[in-house]
Amino acid sequence: MIAKQAQKLFFNLAISLISFAFALVVGAVVIALLGENPWLAYQALVKGAFGSPIAISVSITKSVPMILTGLAVALAFKCTVFNIGAEGQLLFGALFAAIVGVYVSLPPFLHIPLTLLAAMVGGMCWAFFPALLRQKCNVHVVISTIMFNYIAQYFVQYLILGPLKGPTDASASYPIQSTAVLPPILKSPFVLNLGIVIALLLIVAVHVLLSKTTIGYEMRAVGFNPNASETSGINVSKNMFLALLLSGAIAGLAGGIEVTGSLGKYVNGFSPGYGFNGIPVALMARGNPFAIFFTALLMGAMRNGSLMMQASVGVSRYMVDIIQGLIIVFLCGEFVIRYYLERLASKKAQTPTTAEEGGVVV
Repeated sequence: MIAKQAQKLFFNLAISLISFAFALVVGAVVIALLGENPWLAYQALVKGAFGSPIAISVSITKSVPMILTGLAVALAFKCTVFNIGAEGQLLFGALFAAIVGVYVSLPPFLHIPLTLLAAMVGGMCWAFFPALLRQKCNVHVVISTIMFNYIAQYFVQYLILGPLKGPTDASASYPIQSTAVLPPILKSPFVLNLGIVIALLLIVAVHVLLSKTTIGYEMRAVGFNPNASETSGINVSKNMFLALLLSGAIAGLAGGIEVTGSLGKYVNGFSPGYGFNGIPVALMARGNPFAIFFTALLMGAMRNGSLMMQASVGVSRYMVDIIQGLIIVFLCGEFVIRYYLERLASKKAQTPTTAEEGGVVV
């Protein structure tokens, strides 16, 4: 039993690493076709991400929203709910956090938690509508959450450029009050703030929820076999509804931490696609909350390093988005990769040793 679990863990890790390696190889081919040197481009990418203590702090900070959106996507996936709407939920979480941060006056020990709670409520509210459409009208979650991303993007943009526009910046809200700003962990010029601690605590919280609670057991049971779960008395519809709401709350928190930690206000277009980045983060981690930290750090580092890659080599920073898309493509070929891995493992297991071939048993 333990050997089978170890083999499954090894195969899952190998599939993620192979998919990432294939994505890098294809990305290198694309860079070469554009007339640039892939080796120099990747060197600049790594240097920009980890070349100095300040660069490392920026990479970690950029990984925070990806940790949270990765957790959001993974939690929903556990219950077979494909939440593609983390981006819209993140934007609404950021909007709610900005409103509470600007217009509510409280001491810091109350204002910060309330602002982050508002962000979670915002994300949950935006996830509520697709969840309700799925439960009442059987609308597929993938379709509804994708559509709600666009609604969120343009609705929030209207508010920030209109009623909530700040006095000095044409594309941002008023700055949030200092009592709502997350305290820094390291002094300037480092940019690391308390958001990373919150993200790490949430990793543990999601793990406990999924593996140690009745709610988590029911969600995983629904994800494993909805029909058997229904037969066993588990309310499949209710658990899928709840999974999407919790997923939205976590994605909303990602937006709230961006507003209270990195930005200090809602800036229109602040997200480069953090909600969508959560999909490859969750897929590469195979839905494991602890593995999500490492895959999110990898994605955050790539996004940070892409700026130096563009500045020093001339390769567009959007190449990182291409690589992330390629990772998803290769992860979708999981069964092909798994087939060849199992075939290789089977061949190794069947290959006799030299001693056995000679009739000697050691």
